[in-house]
Amino acid sequence: MAVHLSAVQTYDAQKTREAIEQGLKATGAKVDGARTAVIKINVVQTRAPETGIVTHPVVAEALIDILKAHGVIDIAIAEAPALGVDPRKAFRVSGYTELCKRKGVRLINLFDAPREKVDIGYGYANLPNVYDDEDLSKYECGWMSIPKIMLESDLYINLAKLKTHNRTTVTLTMKNQWGLLSFKDRQMYHRIGLHEPIVQIARAVQPHITVVDGILALEGNGPILGVAKHAGLILVGTNMVETDITGARLMGADPKSIIHLQRAVELGLGNWDVEVLGEKVDNLAQVFDPAPQDVKRNHNFYVWRNYRACHLDDDAFHSALKIAKRNPKYWMFLVKLAYYSFFKRIDIVRGRGNKMPQFYKGQKIIVSGDCARDLLENYEELPANVIHIPGCPPDPEDIIKAVIKM
Repeated sequence: MAVHLSAVQTYDAQKTREAIEQGLKATGAKVDGARTAVIKINVVQTRAPETGIVTHPVVAEALIDILKAHGVIDIAIAEAPALGVDPRKAFRVSGYTELCKRKGVRLINLFDAPREKVDIGYGYANLPNVYDDEDLSKYECGWMSIPKIMLESDLYINLAKLKTHNRTTVTLTMKNQWGLLSFKDRQMYHRIGLHEPIVQIARAVQPHITVVDGILALEGNGPILGVAKHAGLILVGTNMVETDITGARLMGADPKSIIHLQRAVELGLGNWDVEVLGEKVDNLAQVFDPAPQDVKRNHNFYVWRNYRACHLDDDAFHSALKIAKRNPKYWMFLVKLAYYSFFKRIDIVRGRGNKMPQFYKGQKIIVSGDCARDLLENYEELPANVIHIPGCPPDPEDIIKAVIKM
């Protein structure tokens, strides 16, 4: 299947709409005759559109106008932000509350949406897995719980964002479907990593149309803590695997090195050879600063993460920093971090099944979150330099208080 690539430099409503219309026509996406449609956006956190973290509402508005022009009478915008994020606030700050009210379309929090079990053919117990991971045997469900609106609408449109990701290398349309999972399933599948569940969601449900907002993208420590990057493009397709293969190329990444894309092609969900219509990939591709996948170091401050680690742990620590800067009673948190980062050593470990760092004199090790708790099972008593902060994810104020006590 073909994908269509357009150069769009700014969030100009008319140019954005024209680019999407060209993409729909070029790829043969079927819109005529549809009466209902749901647009799955990417609003992972409470962030404004200008950050490059969330799907820009101008792109969603262009899709709404196109759908209405083709006779679609029931349109919904749908998303379930990251765990612990207030959906109402996230929708308001990202501009979707205002957009949906102004355009007369429904805004749906997928955590509250009715669900249906979709048979995916086999469960994790007998799944040939890229990780050869014993923990997968605990997850024996041969089905996934998917919001009914994605299954029952005449059109399901996956409207993703062009971003790097510190656990999956890139986050595009396949990763955007993580928001279809229930609260419980997100917690469960995160413990075994992201790549395999992403592929299984893709087996459970495929969008009719995929659109990637790459006008303003995100590089570095995505999907939340990265830096906005102007990429100036809109990508349209009908096969999300092939859309993501093209999106990865546009970010300067090798698609065949991305595990969930490898698995998706192995399972016949897409092909490596993608016909790209419109602009040439080489003309718009840029080298994105990649997100750190294993260890991140700043002076003597180390963050150790494996493929199961949750980006919400990163965000919790980032939130702790912001809270401490605003509140004088927590300034000792900043002092302690600076002291250990420059004169001693501090290690933060995240992700189930990770390894404990080597011990050094004067060092502090923070085992972050419920998932990393298994690192402590071999200790009858915690070493004096090891601190565990529980939570899924940990509460920012708990992080502050734990560091102050170090």
